[in-house]
Amino acid sequence: MSSFAGENLFASGPHAFGFEPWERTTQRRGFAGVNGEIVLDMGLRSRQITQTGRLRANSAADLHELLDDINARCDGAEHVLVDNYGQSYSRVILERFGTTTGLRHSRGFYCDYEIEYRQLP
Repeated sequence: MSSFAGENLFASGPHAFGFEPWERTTQRRGFAGVNGEIVLDMGLRSRQITQTGRLRANSAADLHELLDDINARCDGAEHVLVDNYGQSYSRVILERFGTTTGLRHSRGFYCDYEIEYRQLP
C-alpha cells in the first residue's frame, strides 16, 4: 500500500510509479599545453519520480477534498514516499500535481492524475 508523508492518499484507485535514474554531474577541464582533459566528478544529483493513476470518491466534494489534501503536500518539504511494494524512498519532494482529466461520474466520482516528485540523494 503506497503512501506519501505518512498519508494513504492514493488507495482509492490504481496507480503506478516511474523512477528515473540518478543523475551524476561531471565537469571537464582542459589545460593549455597538456593533451587530454581532466574529468571532475561533482557527485550525485536528484532524480525524478513520476506517479500516474486514478482517484475515486463517493461524492464530488470528497474528491475535491482529496485533491486539496494532495495539493497541500506541494510544500517544498522533504517527505517519505512508499511505493506499491512497500519500498520506502526518503528525501522526496512533491514538485507538481495535476489532473489529466476532468471530474467524471460513474458509480461515484473519479479523475486521472499525474504527480512529479524529486528525490534528493
